[in-house]
Amino acid sequence: MHAEMLNIDGSLKWEKSATLDSKEDSTVTPIQLEYPAGLSKTHFIRLSLSQNGKVVSSNFYLRGLTENDYTGIRHLPNVNVTMKSHIHREASQWMLAADLHNTSKSPALLIRVKVVREKTGDLIVPALFDDNYIALMPGERRTIHIQIENADTRGQRPRLIVKGFNLSGSGRTWIAAASANPPSAQQ
Repeated sequence: MHAEMLNIDGSLKWEKSATLDSKEDSTVTPIQLEYPAGLSKTHFIRLSLSQNGKVVSSNFYLRGLTENDYTGIRHLPNVNVTMKSHIHREASQWMLAADLHNTSKSPALLIRVKVVREKTGDLIVPALFDDNYIALMPGERRTIHIQIENADTRGQRPRLIVKGFNLSGSGRTWIAAASANPPSAQQ
């Protein structure tokens, strides 16, 4: 298990790791969070659980020095998150991957990838995501994998869009900040 305390600018203020071995349906406290001096008014806590070197669970939290005061995120600058998409069809399913990269010097919050129909832009549902609504600290990368059924595309090719709280061009109104149309996908 790994715990991090990050300031509003994404800088690491504190971190700690611990080995965890727990029985099924049990509760343990492997790490006691510490709140160092110099934390920003609003800051982040990120907890990650790994097994055999692979992250199996990651949780991200906002925390204010004053309880329930998260207003610091209002002052986050707009950031750029690039996306490379990988889309291919396997029998009756489409497999999609969104490679995201925060190229800015500030955190990107509430990043959400959506699958839409290429021509109409209509949302394709249901879609199975391995993660979504993520945060990326400056320079971080993350890949999100998605599966959809071909029948749900209604004959249109799927494409990916990404939205977020403070992505450039979004004006914090959740308008698409980036989209990716892969040059070719197997049909």
